[in-house]
Amino acid sequence: MYSRKAALSRAKQYRTCPPPHIVADPAHREAVEKHFAICPYCSQHVAEDQRDWGNLTRHIQQSPARMLPPSSSQDRIIPCQLRHIRSDLGEWCEGYFYNPPLVLTLKSGGRHSDEVLVAQTCHEICLAGPGDIILPHARGVADELFAESWNIYTVRATYLDTPVRELAPEIADAVSASGISSSDICPPWAIQPRPLLPHDPRISFRELETRVGGVYTCLK
Repeated sequence: MYSRKAALSRAKQYRTCPPPHIVADPAHREAVEKHFAICPYCSQHVAEDQRDWGNLTRHIQQSPARMLPPSSSQDRIIPCQLRHIRSDLGEWCEGYFYNPPLVLTLKSGGRHSDEVLVAQTCHEICLAGPGDIILPHARGVADELFAESWNIYTVRATYLDTPVRELAPEIADAVSASGISSSDICPPWAIQPRPLLPHDPRISFRELETRVGGVYTCLK
């Protein structure tokens, strides 16, 4: 439980705290001050905040999403690509700065639509729960990562950065099927996450992840 609480604290920081270049930008000063007033993780002193963010940035850069090798299809959006939502699309909402997540592409509109169906992902593996598909090493993932089949939404193709990895097609199929059926049953190749418990930190985590998805979906 303690590790989940620590993972939830980290998730709140890298999902909703402004990175150093936003903190240092005079154009964001008012929003940053509002954030510092309500965020339990951010210091009132920019120098301390930048130091802490430097440590957090190094942690994120060493996460599975950052370690994945480049994809061969740099422009064409196809199912089962891991792509970041573009970093310049970070957005303030109610005092928090929502940093763009890494998503798994599930379905592209092709030539006739610029809409792409995606599932949000997370590398804090201890926060995986029912309905999460833990991506196995043997299917193209360099380290632990899970896709949130309960957090599927639509984005514009222009929101997406270049792919960092292409995964096996059955992964997108499994995530889509789990999302449609709202089933907690995992495919045979995936690890079954533990059930949610009363007062489980993963409940708060899912609320957080849903808010992040709500910021970036184009169907608002």
